Amino acid sequence: MFSLAAKSQVGINTSNPQGIFSVDGMKNNPTSGVPTSAQAKDDLVMTPNGNLGLGLISPGTTLDVNGAITNRETALAVAGNAVTIPANVSLVQLTGAATSAVVITAPAAPNPGQRLIVYNNTTGGFGATLGGVTIPNGKALEYVYSNSGWRSTDGGAGGTTSTNIYTADGTLTGNRIVTQGGNTLAFTGTQTNAFSVDGNTLSVDAANDRVGLGTTAPDTKLTISTPDNSFGLNHTNGTVNLKTYIGGGVVSVGTTTANDLRFTTNNTQKMTITSGGNIGVGTVTPTNKLVIAGSNAQPSAQGTATTNATLRVDGSSNHALDFGTYANSPYGSYISSQNKTAAAGLPLVLNPEGGNVGVNTTPGTALDVNGAITNREIVLAVSGNTVTVPPNVGQVQLTGTATGTITINAFAAPNAGQRLVVFNNTSGGFGATLNGVTVPNGKALEYVFSNSNWRSTDGGTVGVSSANIGDIKASFSVSDHGGWVKLDGRSVGGLTTTQRGAANSLGFSSYIPNASNSYLVQDGTRLGSINSNNSRTIARNQLPNFQLSGTTSSAEPTIMYDIINNNGKPATDAYSYTFLAGKIGTGTRNLDHVNTNVLHQNPHSHSFTTNSVNGGVAQQSINIQPQSLSVNMFVYLGN
Repeated sequence: MFSLAAKSQVGINTSNPQGIFSVDGMKNNPTSGVPTSAQAKDDLVMTPNGNLGLGLISPGTTLDVNGAITNRETALAVAGNAVTIPANVSLVQLTGAATSAVVITAPAAPNPGQRLIVYNNTTGGFGATLGGVTIPNGKALEYVYSNSGWRSTDGGAGGTTSTNIYTADGTLTGNRIVTQGGNTLAFTGTQTNAFSVDGNTLSVDAANDRVGLGTTAPDTKLTISTPDNSFGLNHTNGTVNLKTYIGGGVVSVGTTTANDLRFTTNNTQKMTITSGGNIGVGTVTPTNKLVIAGSNAQPSAQGTATTNATLRVDGSSNHALDFGTYANSPYGSYISSQNKTAAAGLPLVLNPEGGNVGVNTTPGTALDVNGAITNREIVLAVSGNTVTVPPNVGQVQLTGTATGTITINAFAAPNAGQRLVVFNNTSGGFGATLNGVTVPNGKALEYVFSNSNWRSTDGGTVGVSSANIGDIKASFSVSDHGGWVKLDGRSVGGLTTTQRGAANSLGFSSYIPNASNSYLVQDGTRLGSINSNNSRTIARNQLPNFQLSGTTSSAEPTIMYDIINNNGKPATDAYSYTFLAGKIGTGTRNLDHVNTNVLHQNPHSHSFTTNSVNGGVAQQSINIQPQSLSVNMFVYLGN
């Protein structure tokens, strides 16, 4: 709709123009009369005096706008820490990365009074300078073109500086109140004494974010400086005072009233100093000068850094002294020299520089115990007939099975005089030897460390060693004793369990040897076997290799004869005469015919057979047993 009034007025969308040129954007004006303010919000009116109004019908200035004016923003990226603003632009946003202060170049405005707003949105944190005035990073600043240059509206390089608390010193002429309401009041600064009250009464170090009371050079977030022998801080409710005090080289913190001082963490009171001087940790009602309340718990293993102890004296990175109370029966308390990083135990020393220690008594010696002392026993199993006793042990029991004499290895004691008791409770029946002295099976022996070695209290390394399984000895004893068993051929079933095992290890599975009328010999046969006897029978092939031989005389013999009246027959009887070289049979000798030569013989030989060498009796054995001392023989089989 276009209207041309008689008064030379032009109306668009209206038949009721309000000036020489009038536009009703929404065609909501009345056909006569004056539009309301709401109806005029969409109007553009130019009056006869040349004023132009937007959103109103009676502009009071050359341009009168009822509403917001938007100057469209232009984004400009800096390059090389510089940027140029094009002509006919009123709002720019600087972007990009800056490595130092940004230099802004802007062309001269066609007319003085043109305005320019610059928003420094660069990265790097640097300012941007135009006309000698710097726009801080993240801030916006308005300029106006005047006197051939861009002038900042906050004073600029060539503008006019207003007189106020920001630009000039002054004096209050009366009390002043700043009513903030719902608003905040903030001060920013970059100087060490950016804000102060009465010199050093209050000083704000904006450069380091510190506050000083009594000083303009605070070195912490809050520094209170006072003369010597003065209180510094007081927190009070009007009755109780918590104060700090410095005087005479001493610092004091606490109450100046008769009230307890308690320390809190995690909103829980953990430590108390009563007005009477008692200190409580974990309790607010200490009954003694120092009370530490914890929880009952068993001691922690060595190598544990954080233990169950109630109190710890921490010495270094790897050891500490712990105090605690047991949680299990029979309860009680403990002191532990704790290794925090390894499983090895650490020493606990009482009176290291001298002084007696008493247990249940007033001590009269270095250690005086009124009661029994127990060295707790540790059990060690032998392996390969060897066992190693660890350091710092006073009594050990050896267990396991041995097949021969056990070798005991023991560390050198840290100090001469340490004692060690060894109980040989191994199976197999063998002894256990430490430094040349053997602990018999089933027995215990005490050693003492002296002159750099373990010495047995029954004679030491130069004493008599005890027996080992299988040792043999002669004795006037008539029966078994101390592990020594008489060699009498008995069944091993009658021996003890340990002795049976030892006998079996020596090869005596059924009977032990019988040493009666036997001599010891190493002949390479089975140990314990009885061989040969004490008598010998000489066989023919054991006689010397010789022959019995001989010859009769070869000389011509003279044969003599006797005539015997045989069987009483008369000599004149032709059948009664016998010629003999010897006397055989019976009869009456004829004396008239004695030694009478009867014949002559040539030389010749004869064979003969002798009588039995031993007289013709059965052969007897020869007793080869020498003169001897009668004793009993024993073998060591243990108990």
